[in-house]
Amino acid sequence: MLLPLNKQILFALLGGLSLILLVHAQDEDPSGFVDTGESKLVLRYVKDFYQQPYWGVRSFPEGIRNCYKINVTTGDKYLIRVIFVYGNYDGKGKLPTFLLFLGTNLWDSVKVQNESYFINKELIHVAPRDYIHVCLVNNGSGIPFISAIELRPLNVTSYPTQIGSLSLHWRLDIGQTGPDLKYYRYPKDIHDRFWDPYDDVDNLWFTLNTSSTVDFDNHNPYEPASVVMSTAATAKNATDPLMLWWDPPVDANDTEYYVYMHFAELEKLQPNESRWQYITNNGELYMESFAASYLYTNTIYNRFPLRGSQNFSIIKAENSTLPPSINGLEIYTLKEFRELETNQDDVEAIINIKSAYEITKNWQGDPCLPLNYSWEGIKCNYPQSDSPRIISLDLSSSGLTGEISPSISNLAMIKTLDLSNNNLTGPIPDFLSQLRDLNILNLENNKFTGSLPLGVTEKINNDLLTIRFCDNPNLAGSEPCKTKKKKNKIIIPIIGAIAGISALILAGVVFLCFCKRKKRNGIGSDRDEDGGAVADDRCLGWTGGQ
Repeated sequence: MLLPLNKQILFALLGGLSLILLVHAQDEDPSGFVDTGESKLVLRYVKDFYQQPYWGVRSFPEGIRNCYKINVTTGDKYLIRVIFVYGNYDGKGKLPTFLLFLGTNLWDSVKVQNESYFINKELIHVAPRDYIHVCLVNNGSGIPFISAIELRPLNVTSYPTQIGSLSLHWRLDIGQTGPDLKYYRYPKDIHDRFWDPYDDVDNLWFTLNTSSTVDFDNHNPYEPASVVMSTAATAKNATDPLMLWWDPPVDANDTEYYVYMHFAELEKLQPNESRWQYITNNGELYMESFAASYLYTNTIYNRFPLRGSQNFSIIKAENSTLPPSINGLEIYTLKEFRELETNQDDVEAIINIKSAYEITKNWQGDPCLPLNYSWEGIKCNYPQSDSPRIISLDLSSSGLTGEISPSISNLAMIKTLDLSNNNLTGPIPDFLSQLRDLNILNLENNKFTGSLPLGVTEKINNDLLTIRFCDNPNLAGSEPCKTKKKKNKIIIPIIGAIAGISALILAGVVFLCFCKRKKRNGIGSDRDEDGGAVADDRCLGWTGGQ
């Protein structure tokens, strides 16, 4: 069976689910999740295919990067799903392509190829912080939009990897047969995973099925849907293997895969019957002979990623009386998100500053990364193996009011702070002197009162801080800011005169050098004369069984 790579599926999504979080684009007030964007509706004929929660989109015609911020529990494992249904919401019929980021890392590219089909991006991810950012980036190929973001909690022991997250490649209910193929999600699957039927177009397999419940006590950490596990595919010819194969994308031959095969025996076997089978991959032994448990799921998975093309064969063992079978299959690609997020203390500080001053700049997602989308007015340093730190904050001419936010004191590595040309009031806080690395402070043209704190004055006297605080009439020692226009009028002719003299001197030097060379070499040229037999249990995982 060649597994399809880009099969488009069109079916009605189920509503009424609230396992942990649904963020629907049609929500009129998405406050708390995203600050920007416009709510739109898909065309009427597209609505007929979907439940009401997916009738709307949120588009982002402004800004390069727009992000949703969603609170989660640090260390928990989630299925993160993002759904896109274009539905010609803008009436233009132009199918966009844009980028999808999780935090600071590229997750995938979203390429809309049909206005009524839905695009489903799924990721199994362990949250490193108590929030995640889902970001859409305009790469110049159309306006980004989104229909829904859905988060589902997963058993932390399921879907193990050595490193990284898992992006869904394919999830198949293999045992179904046509013509009435069905797609399953919640409530059939308690984790709301989408199960697609495999259509055996070559008619090579039989279907086994049972009316009994599989995994009635949910002993398997993956908890595949019972309706999926209640059917299985088996070869028509008992000696034929069940074959599953696929190739990586042509431009990504080094793609790494994690594969989860779900098995359950559906027949009550007689004493003289047995279903023993083993698995090979690319001609090498992958899993030694095993027998699945009756009405219980056994999951076989690789502990380390598989790279490149894969060719699995599930083969009847010599001592077996029955052909091999398989019920469900999940294939994921490994996503190694290597970009670290900005230091948590700095993030909390800058978010509090944004809130305190009600800053309307497009400050979304991570402040420092990716580099191309870092926040306006912020500069960071990037240690080789540590989180970025904010070292410069420029909020000049930003319409700020009130006092200097105490949250600035939590930007522990800041070197430059520019709060000039605002309407800030109150005294200058002493905590500014406690910022060890702060060496440039611009407070000019505000309405500060009182006098400079002693600590700030000491840093100035010790040449540790350069400060500008002119045009603060009620601040002791402040003077009107001096203009430099007259000085510029004097400097310009001087520079012109110096430039003229320099040109004459340079011409003289060149002439002297030319004369000396001519005298030494005559009219000649300046050129010189040279002119497997046993499976390794450490690499595989097995769960379930009675």
